[in-house]
Amino acid sequence: MNSPIRNPRFRALWVAGLLDDTIDWMLVTAIPIFVYRMTESAMTTSLAFLIELAPGVLVGSLAGIAADRYDRKKLLLVGTLLHAALAALLLPVASGDQLWLVYAVIAGRAVCAQFVLTSKNALLPDLVEPGQRAAASNLVVLNSNLGRLGGSLLGGVVVAGGLRPVAAGSVIGLLLTAGVVSRIRRPERAQVGPGSGAAATGSAPGGPVATSVSAGSAAGERAQRAEANDPAAAAGPGRMYRHWREGVAVITGDRRLRVSFLAAILCAIGQGLFVVLFVVFVATTLHGTDAEIGLLRSVQGIGGIAGGLALGFLGTRVHPRPLITWGALSFSGLALLIWNAPMVTTAFGVYVALFAMVGLPGGVYYAGVLGMVQQRVPADHLGRALGSFYTVSNGAQAIGMALAGLLAERLGPVPLLNAQAVLYLAAGLMALLVLGARNTPETPANATPPAPAQTPLPDPHG
Repeated sequence: MNSPIRNPRFRALWVAGLLDDTIDWMLVTAIPIFVYRMTESAMTTSLAFLIELAPGVLVGSLAGIAADRYDRKKLLLVGTLLHAALAALLLPVASGDQLWLVYAVIAGRAVCAQFVLTSKNALLPDLVEPGQRAAASNLVVLNSNLGRLGGSLLGGVVVAGGLRPVAAGSVIGLLLTAGVVSRIRRPERAQVGPGSGAAATGSAPGGPVATSVSAGSAAGERAQRAEANDPAAAAGPGRMYRHWREGVAVITGDRRLRVSFLAAILCAIGQGLFVVLFVVFVATTLHGTDAEIGLLRSVQGIGGIAGGLALGFLGTRVHPRPLITWGALSFSGLALLIWNAPMVTTAFGVYVALFAMVGLPGGVYYAGVLGMVQQRVPADHLGRALGSFYTVSNGAQAIGMALAGLLAERLGPVPLLNAQAVLYLAAGLMALLVLGARNTPETPANATPPAPAQTPLPDPHG
């Protein structure tokens, strides 16, 4: 089977994602460094992250509904252009007195990022063949780690000159991203948005998607029939809430998705602790400079790239459950080693190597979770399921960030970062006990089981 990167539609999405991820990682690295250096406060730094997450919690599900209702390419393009406009507002920022503007841009950027991320991941299955979706998802994870490798290093180095060069580079990069997105050819697919009725059929890895995908929700079917008979019923907030509820029903109605989401919540709380305390850990425990903070953030992408290349090569031969289980468990072990190694040494080279290694299980875990959602959620509910996933993840990260801001000065960074490792350990053990680690394909949660036949059916993954 050809690699999905040979597909010009997916290749354009991949390149656009690489540019966007590079800019995103540059900003994610540079802004916290700038805020921490201006204030020397973990609480103020955590506030910056909380402001970034709050809009994501509020609009995550809305972004998912929009990705199912409207043209996903146009959503991606508009979100990228708005992101560029917001980055331009950082050009005049030169001191801590202008942190209010930084916080305002962070909030607006978070809204744009939610629509960009959801529409990008919901667009992916439209651009590749069903049998290529697992490999395409793995390449997207590789994409993110390439962006981390370049963007984090750029952020740490460029922010030494203030936010103005960071903002200028971001605007240029995002405009280039928008140009690539505009070149993605419109996929030839049936309209699968809510209310499309019989058009909501199709295929996904592992089998056909049933027309009714509302997790057995008879109410959802009645609502769709009412919308078809009464155009007025198809508009307004009631419909938006109903579609969000149907997307949530797909998640809560499937045991594997429920467990995957619960594991994601635990890991997201840990991630919230990490993103605030990473800067504090390197600056105070390792006595690192801005460039060294950026370098350590960057080298995590090396392990992620190695994992992404391996997963891209393996393609459909590797499936989500072992990725989730072993990714979370391996990440936990390496994280415990990193946070407690300063008792033995603070040699910077040791941490370059360890942070490079930890990117591998982190990328593998994320590929597993994303693959589980994309492969088990039927196509016409994928946007809403992804929106719910990001909403829940953002909310859980906010909890971790708030805890980091409140407890960092009292407990110090190391005990709280050890808590991050324990949360990943709990997620991995839960996945091992409930999901298992068998390398078997996933099928849509509401797929129609194949009818008995006298002859073997063809393997959709063959």
